Amino acid sequence: MEKKSSFFSSIKTKLICSVFAVSAIPLIVAITVTYISSTRKAEATTKDTLEWSVWYVQSTINTLFTRTQASLEALADSDALNEFLVTGGNKAEAKRQIVEVNKNFDDKNQIVLSDMTGMMVLRSDDSGLVDIHERDYWQGASKGNNSCSSVMISNSTKTRSVCYAVPVFKKGTKTVIGVLHRSYDLDQIHDILADAGGESFIVDNKGTLAAHSNYKISVKDKPVDFSKSPYMTSGKQEGTYESYAVGKHTYVSYVKEPLSGYTIASAIEVKEVVKSARESALITIVIGIILLAIGAVFSFFLAASFIKPIKEVDKSLAELSKGRFCLINKYTQRKDEFGHIVRNTNLLIEKLSNIVGHLKESSGTVGNSSERLSGMANQIAATTESVALAVQQIASGAVQQADDIQSSAESAKDIMDAVEGVQGSAEDMASLAERMKSASEISSRSLSNLQGTSTEMTNKIEEISNRISSTQHAVANINERVEGITGIAAQTNLLSLNASIEAARAGDAGRGFAVVADEIRKLADDSKSLASEIRVLMDELLVEANQAVSVAEEVRSGNIEQQNALKETFHAVDGMIGDIEETVISVSKIKKEADVCVASNTVVSNAMTSLSAVSEENAAATETTGASLEELSSTVTTLADAATNLNTIADQLNEEIKFFE
Repeated sequence: MEKKSSFFSSIKTKLICSVFAVSAIPLIVAITVTYISSTRKAEATTKDTLEWSVWYVQSTINTLFTRTQASLEALADSDALNEFLVTGGNKAEAKRQIVEVNKNFDDKNQIVLSDMTGMMVLRSDDSGLVDIHERDYWQGASKGNNSCSSVMISNSTKTRSVCYAVPVFKKGTKTVIGVLHRSYDLDQIHDILADAGGESFIVDNKGTLAAHSNYKISVKDKPVDFSKSPYMTSGKQEGTYESYAVGKHTYVSYVKEPLSGYTIASAIEVKEVVKSARESALITIVIGIILLAIGAVFSFFLAASFIKPIKEVDKSLAELSKGRFCLINKYTQRKDEFGHIVRNTNLLIEKLSNIVGHLKESSGTVGNSSERLSGMANQIAATTESVALAVQQIASGAVQQADDIQSSAESAKDIMDAVEGVQGSAEDMASLAERMKSASEISSRSLSNLQGTSTEMTNKIEEISNRISSTQHAVANINERVEGITGIAAQTNLLSLNASIEAARAGDAGRGFAVVADEIRKLADDSKSLASEIRVLMDELLVEANQAVSVAEEVRSGNIEQQNALKETFHAVDGMIGDIEETVISVSKIKKEADVCVASNTVVSNAMTSLSAVSEENAAATETTGASLEELSSTVTTLADAATNLNTIADQLNEEIKFFE
């Protein structure tokens, strides 16, 4: 009896594991792919949002500086300010205009007018006038250029501030006669950043942190130096990169403010970006675990429905191996394959039971009959042996003579058999030669067809090479079109940048147009990038086409060599066909000569047979009687042996049938 199978070798266990694996593997792959794609999509979306956010903040800051620049330049063109700086007269009007312009900003910052010595001469408020000739913004404006300061500490307000200055030219000339500047408390910049939402900051033109959306910076705080950051060292006007500068992994997008040279940046932690993707993956995992549990339960019941009928069949076969016929009473009504197995097993057991019953009945009858037959055969054999001995002595002399003649006849027969063998071999050889000839002719036709096919293949390869050359010309034309697209994208990008600048100068009224211009710029960048990718792909296609032409040429050369080899083979087969035809003629001659030998040997054999017949007639009576007695004795002996064997077989069959109950 076989040992019971272990848990892990059971079909049920394997079936459950298989169904569970079929459910689990796709689910795990789907969860992994979903998490990765969600994370990448979240990162891409975050970067786009971050870039839009930093451009929005830059637009707000740029609007502030653009408004300041326009107001100061308009004020610098005032006749009253020119007269005051040149002659010292009309001071009251100049002061009034400065105050009126400053009121339009509706904040606590002030406009200041200074002369070419760097000394303040007018303010929009009544604070003290101080010397500012060492300030970088004054030095820049005094040279005739608009200038923005780096982060500084105001001498009058003792606060962190930034100043924007414009030169005042003498009417009708390019001579600088004074400087107008307006200062901004950096806490005001902080408020702008905080109102924009998210984490953003602004860095001055020297890399010092000017303001941050999350906190205010006081004059007592140590300046934070970002001069080594990518936006200060890359030379780019905008960009996005990953940063670990403050001990955390963040995405940072930045853009330069053109009037001040300041850098506006927005940042977001990477863990916040992937948080939603992780939450989505966690929900998917929980749902997946639930589905796996349902699948495990389903696979358990499915396996049970498969295994139970198999166990019943196994139980029935185990009983059959013990000699007991046990029918299966369960699962006979199932319509699936297991139902067929159960019903067919029951039919087999019923048929075996009937066969064994019939064998039991027949074996007893055969045993009794064989015993009686064996006794009768033994009696006949004893009588026959006595008679045969007497006849044998009478016929021995005549038989000796007949044996000698018979030996000669047999020798003649052997010769005839050998000659007939040669004749048959000659016929076989002729047939084989005919088949060889037919096969060679078929091979010749096949080689001819192959040669034609090879020629046609060479033509097709040349046609393919021509098609690939056409493809190369088409790729070159596409590359020219791609260059045109790249140029259009560059022009579109330049136009969108100009539109953004004009929108910024328009202030709040141009903000919406600035967003549209930014989208146009992005589309132009995308078009340029796509055109570059197409150019790379076309170059790769051109290289592949050149390689394909080379390969086609190699194949064509190999095919020509194959055609030459086929021609040589075709000539060789034609020569072989001629040799085979000569072989057929030679074999035909051999066959004719073998026929002559057979005819001659037949005459000799007939003569020997006649001589043997005369000798046999002399001992006819005794030989016939002896032969009959010997045959009878042999038959009786065979009958006795058969009866004994039959009795033995019947006994063995009875022993075997006893196994079945």
